[in-house]
Amino acid sequence: MPGQSTLMILPLLMTSVFLLTGCPPAPDLTQWKRPDTDIDGVRVAMGKCGVQLPGPDIPKTDNESVLYYQCMENMGFTRKDGFNICSVRVYHDTPACRTQEQGNPLSQSQLEALPFVADRGFHPIKPDSGVSNSSLITWRKAGASQHFSHEIENDQQALAVMYQCGYPQPLGSVPYVPTLRKAADVQQCMLDKGFEPKYKLSLVCRNYPQVTACPKT
Repeated sequence: MPGQSTLMILPLLMTSVFLLTGCPPAPDLTQWKRPDTDIDGVRVAMGKCGVQLPGPDIPKTDNESVLYYQCMENMGFTRKDGFNICSVRVYHDTPACRTQEQGNPLSQSQLEALPFVADRGFHPIKPDSGVSNSSLITWRKAGASQHFSHEIENDQQALAVMYQCGYPQPLGSVPYVPTLRKAADVQQCMLDKGFEPKYKLSLVCRNYPQVTACPKT
């Protein structure tokens, strides 16, 4: 009865990993498979692709997540659940997925024409969605207190400057997101005015430092 044995083995495996590491295994650890490769082999491969286990859960950009999946696939792994990351809309327009789709690297103009979705400040709000404009405020004055008691004041200050720099006015009113190049210009305006993003991964230049508007180090 293969089905029953699998159901018995997986909980035991998860329990063993929990006892050894003090935390449950990452879902990916049990989802990748390759002939003649055990779970330790999966862990080693994940480390080579940038995911160390055990180790801290380091946030990735959308493109970095795709590159991780592609790295595992290039080493001969497939997913037990059949998940195809590039079939998910939020990942489909990443350079890694587009490059795989067209079979060669994107040109600079192709890269900069891709839509940028990591900054919620550019997201459209669907009618009757219940999403408030204030939830799309993604900046605060650099060095401002992050205590919740200052949140309204910080948001009011940031919103005015977001409008000055080119975010949709009001937030959520434009039914599409900007290109990487356009978003980079708007975000650079915010940085120049002394603001910082609430979430570092929302910066174009953190995601794609090769964009023309990004400072070169």
